[in-house]
Order: sequence, then structure tokens, then C-alpha cells
Amino acid sequence: MSSHTPTTKTRSSAEHQRAGDGDTILELEPIQDGDGPAGAPHHAPSRSLASRGIALVRRATCYPPARSLRLRSTSWLDGARGVAALAVYLFHAMGCWASIVPAWHADANQTSFFQLPLVRSVFVAGGGAVSVFFVLSGYVLTHRCLAMIRVGAGCDVYPAVASSAFRRGFRLYLPPVLLTFCELLMTQAGYAPPLNFTFVPEPTFAAQLWDWLVETNNLVNPLHNFSRAIRGFVSHPKYDPVIWTIPVEFYGSMVCYALLVVLARVSRAGPRMAAVALLAVAGMALGCWNIFCFASGMLLADFTLGQDADALPSASTSTRSRPRPLLWTVIFLVAFYIAGFPTLTFEESRTNPMPGFETLRALIPSGPFMEDRARFWWSISGVVLLLAVSQVPRLKAVFETNVCQYLAKISFSLYLVHEFCIVLFGLKVQSFLMWLAGVDKADPGLLYWVVCWTWFVVFTVPVFALAAQVERWVDVPSVRFAKWLEERCLRVYKGL
Repeated sequence: MSSHTPTTKTRSSAEHQRAGDGDTILELEPIQDGDGPAGAPHHAPSRSLASRGIALVRRATCYPPARSLRLRSTSWLDGARGVAALAVYLFHAMGCWASIVPAWHADANQTSFFQLPLVRSVFVAGGGAVSVFFVLSGYVLTHRCLAMIRVGAGCDVYPAVASSAFRRGFRLYLPPVLLTFCELLMTQAGYAPPLNFTFVPEPTFAAQLWDWLVETNNLVNPLHNFSRAIRGFVSHPKYDPVIWTIPVEFYGSMVCYALLVVLARVSRAGPRMAAVALLAVAGMALGCWNIFCFASGMLLADFTLGQDADALPSASTSTRSRPRPLLWTVIFLVAFYIAGFPTLTFEESRTNPMPGFETLRALIPSGPFMEDRARFWWSISGVVLLLAVSQVPRLKAVFETNVCQYLAKISFSLYLVHEFCIVLFGLKVQSFLMWLAGVDKADPGLLYWVVCWTWFVVFTVPVFALAAQVERWVDVPSVRFAKWLEERCLRVYKGL
């Protein structure tokens, strides 16, 4: 996450400054709560009301994230994670309004505009977005240690990996555990049905609490979920299906840490990258698409570190990278197109027509066993998307904008709470707006889509506001708790 630096100056617009360490500092204009200084001209009441409304929304959603935003060389990765979280949100939210999962014209009923090739990469790219999450994790978790290895400080990798591995579980599991407990309370209170629709509520709170404890153990206990999570299989938790990625993320992180420990003394980039690439290919060959994504993220981190070293002024002209922005932009667009590949979970998806994706479906190898063979293309698209962005400065700059960095800040919380919000109040708001406008899902005309986009505005503000508060009161304290616990454990160990 971006670190924050205080500022004592008021700017009329966002400015860029170059810090002493080469990082970029963005100073954002603070939000004015009042009507302005004394003597300032009064605006029309409508403008004043609009201004107050915008200020209220920005305050509720905690946008912008701070008065000053410090960018690092890897901040574009944070922005990419934020956009991927937004893609998952759009996928689940749009599913409330249209049939979007199958391919366009896969049968006579699949005629939604959002199912069209390329368009579905925006609204139906949940699977591709998850792959992007895992590639990003492989990159971010290994970047610093790989930099140590490249400068010959491989011995420093071991304590760094030990510290990260100790804190990783707390970072990943504490927020979902608290979230599912809140869902337990809401279900027992009758305010919302469970998100997993095969779930049957218990008759008493005590029985429900015990059931939640059992499910929490199933979520965090490696003896229960390791065999499926390490292979990237989807096991929807009973209280919230969306957190199926958490165990997969945890074990993928452990694979990255194990690779760092094994390769810490391999100072030559060629053999080290070859070993990681071999693991990535082996993972995909075995059907472990998640291992492919994590290992590819580590490989991408090593590759970009090498490019950065070659680009230094001390490097010879012959070794400096020569970026080809146009070529990489085309590659990005192709990967973006592939990210919209439809799921192959259903039997009919393997036999029905798939306009725009027939060739890609035919090219999927028959060897790897996956629950959804579409993950073959989703995983490749996630790797290629980030590789292409890393090669095009203008694309990287897009993910360094304030909006993307804000999405990065709330990305984990948004991922955790958005589907809970859909069930808790989103569907009720949808039913009310449709009743108010007199429209029906059976006849989605122009007015239906006007109601849809109105719902998106009305629904998104409280979801983002809740995500911002969860990030502040749950996510950040979880990180601090993990760090505090690590320090206490080290203190006890040294005392022994």
C-alpha cells in the first residue's frame, strides 16, 4: 500500500514532486467542508447542494485516500489490484441484471450485450481478475527478496521470508473470519439469507455459532483444505462463497516463500528464472493453474528487476531495454480480450457454440485436469496483461492515478464485502427501483437499463463506503496485529 506523508501546503490542483529517493509524491487538494472563506461569493443553492452531496459521498467513501499519496516504483501493481477487485465487483453486480456468464449466442436465450466478446472482458471477467490477483501476489511477495538476491544479499532473504510467512496467515484470514461472523449475525437476525444458497440456517444462535466455528476451522485448517486449495480447486465456504480464494492465496504465497528460500543463493538470474519458469509450466501441466500464476508473478518480478538494472545510466547501451509501446499495447488488448473467455464449468458450455472464442476453446490442452478448463486462458491472460503493462509507461501511469490507487487501498475489503452487500440490501434496492419504475426482468427495455444504472449508482456508494470502513477498522488493524504478534514472539524467543 502507498505510504502517506503529511503536507502543510494547500494546492489548487494535484501536483507531482520528485522526492529524494526517486519516488513520486502526489499532493491532493483537501476537501473543503464549508462554503468557503468569509467574503467568498455565494453559489446558487443547487450548486451548493450538489457540492455538499459530492463532499458527503467523498467523505463516506474516504476518497481521496489521503491528502498526500506517495507513489513507489511498484504502485502500478497496487492500482492493477484495485482494478481487478472492481472487475469482480462488476461481475457479481451485473449478474443481478442479466444473464452474462455463458457465451453470447451460446443458445437462443443468450443475447445480452454484456456477453459480446471484448465487452464481457469488462463485465464478466471475474475469473480473469482472480488470476490477476494471484500473479500480482507472486510479484509483490517476491520482489524485495529477489532484489536482495540480485545484489548478493541472499542471506538476508531468510529472515525476510520468515517474517512475511509468519504474518501472511493473519493478514489473509482475520478479515474473512470477522466478515463471516457478521454474516452469521445477519442470517440469525433474519435480515439477509446466507450467500451460499445451499446453506440451511440453524434453529438457535448457539447451534449457529458452533456451525460457524466448524466452518472457520475448515477455512483456516490446512489439514482440511490443503489438498484442494493447493490445486486451485474451488471450495465455496458455507457462509460466504467469495472467500474461496483465501486458502488458495495462502498456499500460493507459501509456494513463493519456499522458492525464495531454495533460490536465495542462486545469484545468477538465468538459472534462477529458468527454475521458476519450469515450476510454472509444471504447475499448469498438472492442472494447478494457481501455482502457474504465482510462479509467473515471481518470474515477472525477476524479469522487470533485470530490466531496471539494464536501464541504469551505468549500463551499456547494448544491454538497455528498448521498449516497443505499440507492440505491447496490442499484446495487452489481446490479453484483455482473452480475459473475457466464458466459463466451461457447465456441460453445455463445452458443446454449445461460443462465437468469438471457438478457436481458444479448441486450443485448450486436454491433459491438465481443472474444475474449469477456462482457467487455462484466464491464467495466461493474467500473466500477459501484467507483463504488457510493465512494458508500457503510459499503461503503468493509468494504474498510478488517484482513482486506481484508491481502489487499491480498498481492494481487499471491497472483494470481501461486495457480495454480502448484494444479498444484504442490494437485491432489495433492485426490487424497489424496479417496482417504482414498473419494469420487469422478463422485458428488459430501455427503462429497465436506466433503472439498472441508477441502481449501480445508488448501490455502489454504500458498498464503497463500507469497504473503506472495513479497510480502516479491520484490514489495517489485522496487519498491525500480525506485526505486533511477530515482535512479541521474537522477544520471547530472544529471551529464551
